[in-house]
Amino acid sequence: MTDKYDKCVKQWNDIFSKAVSEVPTSQSIGNETLDKGIEWVCDSTKSILDFGCGNGTMLFLCALNGTQYNIGIDLSEKAIQSAKARASQMIVGDYHFIQGSIEALEEMADLSLDAIILSNILDNLYPEDVEILIREVQRILRNRGKLLIKLNSYITPERIIEWDIKVIKDNLLDDGLILLNNTTEEWENLFRRYFNIINYNKIYYPKLNQSNRMFWLTKK
Repeated sequence: MTDKYDKCVKQWNDIFSKAVSEVPTSQSIGNETLDKGIEWVCDSTKSILDFGCGNGTMLFLCALNGTQYNIGIDLSEKAIQSAKARASQMIVGDYHFIQGSIEALEEMADLSLDAIILSNILDNLYPEDVEILIREVQRILRNRGKLLIKLNSYITPERIIEWDIKVIKDNLLDDGLILLNNTTEEWENLFRRYFNIINYNKIYYPKLNQSNRMFWLTKK
């Protein structure tokens, strides 16, 4: 599966090879809406997985919010190297970082984790891999386990033309990386097949003048 993401891996390797090594020291990331999502997914949670973890920032925030066993998986070698180096600076939490793809999830036992985070990763996958990932997440989560999903904004057809974004097929775009440009309703329909939707928020980033979409889900 990994070959078709080679372009993505190369780009993220370049980004994370230059990333700063400081770790968060506060429970807050500085965005009230996202903070509430992190607080929710960490409440009464001991074990958590961040798939597409980058250099570990979300997991470090989770540990500061009370999680104990924190697992991160990412395709980027440089991201995982950075995450491991940064983890040594954390005064709370146990960490296990894995360089790998969806196949790494197959080694995890059924019903083995309290919570999972998919932060700006689900819509950077090919549609067939989204289905596989969602099924694996559903399998690994304990009953009533929590899933926090963060997605990029939906790009309207007008903006696709205005920004000269390449349409690969249907909702699949190439805006430098793969972008599965589903509407919020389309994502909701997929999630409801496996999870209960507890909450939905838009996360606004003033500095970027952009929003993300965030779902709080629990396993059915």
